[in-house]
Amino acid sequence: MSTIQGFEELRTVETSRQPKEYRAEILVCSAIAARLCLKGARRNAILQAFTEATRNNTSFTDEVMISAKVGQDQLYKAIADELGLKFEDRIVSSRILLREEDVPQNLRAIRHALVAHGDGRTVLFIAPTISDLIVLKRCLSQSPALALRLRICPPSMLAEMMRLRQERGLAQRVQEMTPPHFSAARVLHSWQAFMLAETVFLLFGSFLFHPSQTAAILHISLTLLFLSCGIIRLLASLTARTPRLLPTRGAPPKDMPVYTILVPLYKEAEIVEQLLDALSRLRWPASKLDIKLVCEADDAATIAAIEIHALPPCFEIIKVPRTGPRTKPKALNYALQFARGEFLVVYDAEDRPHPDQLVEAWDAFCVGGENLACLQAPLLISNVGSNWLARMFAFEYAVLFRGLLPWLAGKDLVMPLGGTSNHLRRKCLEIVGGWDGHNVTEDADLGIRLARFGYRIGVITRGTWEDAPEDYGEWKKQRTRWLKGWMQTWLVHMRDPLRTCRELGAARSAISLIYMTGLILSALIYPFMILTFLLLFMVFIGGQSSFWSLYLLCIDSMNILLAYFSYYVLGLKTLTRDERKAGRYFCWIPVYWLLMSISAWRAVWQLFQAPHLWEKTPHRPTAGFARRQPDGAQPQAMQTSGDNSGAGGQKRRSGADNAVVFAADRLKVAALIG
Repeated sequence: MSTIQGFEELRTVETSRQPKEYRAEILVCSAIAARLCLKGARRNAILQAFTEATRNNTSFTDEVMISAKVGQDQLYKAIADELGLKFEDRIVSSRILLREEDVPQNLRAIRHALVAHGDGRTVLFIAPTISDLIVLKRCLSQSPALALRLRICPPSMLAEMMRLRQERGLAQRVQEMTPPHFSAARVLHSWQAFMLAETVFLLFGSFLFHPSQTAAILHISLTLLFLSCGIIRLLASLTARTPRLLPTRGAPPKDMPVYTILVPLYKEAEIVEQLLDALSRLRWPASKLDIKLVCEADDAATIAAIEIHALPPCFEIIKVPRTGPRTKPKALNYALQFARGEFLVVYDAEDRPHPDQLVEAWDAFCVGGENLACLQAPLLISNVGSNWLARMFAFEYAVLFRGLLPWLAGKDLVMPLGGTSNHLRRKCLEIVGGWDGHNVTEDADLGIRLARFGYRIGVITRGTWEDAPEDYGEWKKQRTRWLKGWMQTWLVHMRDPLRTCRELGAARSAISLIYMTGLILSALIYPFMILTFLLLFMVFIGGQSSFWSLYLLCIDSMNILLAYFSYYVLGLKTLTRDERKAGRYFCWIPVYWLLMSISAWRAVWQLFQAPHLWEKTPHRPTAGFARRQPDGAQPQAMQTSGDNSGAGGQKRRSGADNAVVFAADRLKVAALIG
């Protein structure tokens, strides 16, 4: 262990010396650049990498792989030649010697590993940064024998081997990430099961001995609950409006942080090309993107579909081991351990986010302060005109993402998140325990958990396009999963109602409880409510109605009309002109809600029979996606960081600084010598 410890100590001492550091880095970068040029790299591309490194405040080695399209092996072979060390691109993961400091959290930027050599010696494998190179050159000049104990390797290979070496510990940490009292691993706590059984027993006994009184009390209680939900929608409709994009401030690329994009994929080979095209359009410096394509380890088809593309270094495939439930949140938690970004966003395979979505989110985080933990981008449906089911799905999304969520965010109320396009401050996400790997609607649960920890959630205006299910069978499975997850979320946060109320505050807790309970119960009871209304109406028409039946008929009429009206008005006020022309909405609401009720009862059955079953929604390329790339092509916008270098894609040109001039002179000398 002495070799690696001595290297780290010397590096700390060297990097603390400021006066000559800048010139030393230029010398090292120039020497590597000269070797790359002699090996066939384009000189102008290398100079562009220097410029981008200065403009983006990033490493030259990162920029040269993106701007100059220099492969990792080629770059680190040049580094090995400059240092006079051996280059190796293969390590047996079982020979990596782990130290106490090699905990999973340190795998985000692994740069060295100690490996047991075949002859009994230990060898230090290094993927050096520029500052590391300065230290290494000085160490080797003072102790040439050190070269026998050092190897240069690509960082991607080093990270992959270290990940394999610690796979069991990483998988175990995923299981322990979410605190047990916030996890849906257990469906019902003992007291909840007791209360459920007692409630069913009391209702049965009450209907048996006092049917009329019980029905009236239950009827009025549910009516008040549904009336409260309708009032919430009406209040939200007062501020609802059609989408309008807020301006972004256009900060310089050097101020932008590293942004992690997590994309969970499972059986998505068919849509990989569209996904890469969508990600390539994001306007952000490519050297400051950390894109994790999160695949199940046994999903060979999806992994193969990704690997046929020659992707930039900012892309990485994360292979999730088959442990625990096979759910999206579990995969996200596994990938979170490797996320390098200060901020991160989750996209689904079919998502096509607005190119400036990351820029707007980062602007909002800067203005919102450290307490702003999450931002929700609106989800928009692109196939709204395909059939009535997709049209009603799009209307439902308009109600939620353009109407209700902005109102909740504006009132600082508890906000359930959507399943995608959640922009998160990573440290806040880690504090609350990541995503619950056992909750099949992890987004709603995370929104409530963030609020319970005292964090705020906001919204942004630049949305993400996706396609709605057009087939009822696919829609039913997706809706069953969502409603089952809402039930899990309700049960989790009602395990200790007093604690939840204390953490959220009385008003926020009450509104959240009304919204969650109303969403679940309305879906379950809707067909019975319609049936009761029809029976009461038939009694009234037959002239046999009593005071109570007439009273209940009036309440039901008002309740049903208010539910339809508040839902319709909230959605209608947020629709664009083209969406309003897509077809009728109001007349389909009763049918759509009836289908939702079928899924709700299916969710109840699954909650006890298969609580963690994840019924996947299949995704296909959208009808408008016609772009096709030749095999091995890179996404256009990520070929050079200059294409993504700032807000709105505007490049900020500055004069050639001293670093570029010095590097250019060095290259000329190297060419003459060569």
